[in-house]
Amino acid sequence: MLTDEQREVLSGALVPLYQYLEGWVIADVARRIKKTLSYTRTAELEAMALRELGFSPAKIRAEAMKILKADKAFQRQVEENTLGYKREVARILKEINAAAAAASDKVAEAAGKMAWEDDLSLWESAGARLKENGALKQIVNAMKRQTREELTNLTQSTGFRTGSGIEAVRDLYQKELDKAVVKMTSGAVTREQCVADVVRELAHSGIRTVDYASGRSYQLDTAARMCVNTASGQIAAQVSDSNILNNGITLVRVSEHWGARDKGEGIQNHKEWQGKVYSIDGKAYPEEEKRIGIEIRDLEDVTGYNVREGRGVLEGLHGVNCRHNHTAWFEGISELPRHDPEPEPKEINGRTYTYYDMTQGMRRREREIRALKRERDALDKLGENSKEIRAKIRQKTREYEKFCGDCGLRPQPGRTRVESGSSDLTKTKAWKEYEGIANAKKNGIIKVEKTSLYADPNSITQEMLKGGGINRNYYDENGRQIKQISNHNHGNAKNHPFGKFGEHAHDYLWKDGKLTGRPARELTEEERKENREIL
Repeated sequence: MLTDEQREVLSGALVPLYQYLEGWVIADVARRIKKTLSYTRTAELEAMALRELGFSPAKIRAEAMKILKADKAFQRQVEENTLGYKREVARILKEINAAAAAASDKVAEAAGKMAWEDDLSLWESAGARLKENGALKQIVNAMKRQTREELTNLTQSTGFRTGSGIEAVRDLYQKELDKAVVKMTSGAVTREQCVADVVRELAHSGIRTVDYASGRSYQLDTAARMCVNTASGQIAAQVSDSNILNNGITLVRVSEHWGARDKGEGIQNHKEWQGKVYSIDGKAYPEEEKRIGIEIRDLEDVTGYNVREGRGVLEGLHGVNCRHNHTAWFEGISELPRHDPEPEPKEINGRTYTYYDMTQGMRRREREIRALKRERDALDKLGENSKEIRAKIRQKTREYEKFCGDCGLRPQPGRTRVESGSSDLTKTKAWKEYEGIANAKKNGIIKVEKTSLYADPNSITQEMLKGGGINRNYYDENGRQIKQISNHNHGNAKNHPFGKFGEHAHDYLWKDGKLTGRPARELTEEERKENREIL
């Protein structure tokens, strides 16, 4: 199995690649249009003169377009930029696909390794011995091939959703130039405004993967996140399947989480079947039902997933973007874990929000912040003034944090992040977070669901937060916590004004067996070196 926190980090590891592609396309198209429109001065002057004389927009446009069509320098610029843009797009798409293939292989290997280690911990905690399993390599290799193919398919049909419909990435320069020229030749819009409009519209759409047959589209970074999340979950499922079948287990438990899908009926309604125990052999277990107090039904009948065949249905357990796990249930031994109930609906600003509504409200606000950050980055690359956009980002971020506070939910800064500056994944925060969880076991670090003041003597534990943050905890010879290294500011920048990303340390002070304080401070150079994979 994999925890929600592990899957959140794994699924976000490749996102910066697609944000880089997105940022490059927006800035390159805007730059080329800006350069091309510098050749339209004669047409602009004619449009302005005709507008002052009271001619209609249609007449102004017709006269200005005559000038542009006769201008050989302008036509040459259009032709050169069209060919140059298409060549560059083809090159960068090839580069992104190659980088994504290599990175997704690493993520698949890490997902398989973590799923195996988590399964091993589960079996050991039940006092059961897990037999060696040689299927892990085949499971991971099969998922590598599937994920590479799916990620490549995402970039085969990319476009931007604009006021005139979906515009394919390869034709974007020509389409946006045509619209800019129409605006400019109306005599009412300046070149600068045309370029700013291009940046704003493309940034607020974001690059999308498009099904042209149905017209449906998804933001490419979100689609990539869903793809890797689904693959990670399926790797964990197949690792569990293999261990369950190899060791003669016939019962499984399906995990549960807040905000599970509660739409539809039967298999589609995840909230109905989560958190329960199921059989995989079609037999009845009356004694176990009596012991745990719930009915035990057939897993495939209820959730659509077949452990023996390692497959399910799209809408069910381990389907697209499903976050549930299934794990071995040891008859007569395993106990149902205590699960905190989902928060009750809340009234916020006169509207009642269910927990699901709250999470969707967070996603919407996160998308708005990312759109503004794309616009800011494009303006910066063009050398334009982004002061107004930066103010909007600050305002939207405050609104987002307030909404999360009103809902009683932790903000997820990883979901508002835009890392479009480099195609080198290793330089991004998302990849460093991935390396942090991938290397935790290798470095003798124990993964925990929650930080505790006490642990094994001289141990190091690591807590993954839902927002992507990491807390690394150090314990002394008596098992008391003495230090915490965090790669984030706990959502409280005012009290943690440290480092580049809020990274800092807390020293735990004890007196007479009681914790007396945990002052925050900057990390030392040695601490930065020791924890560099999570910073």
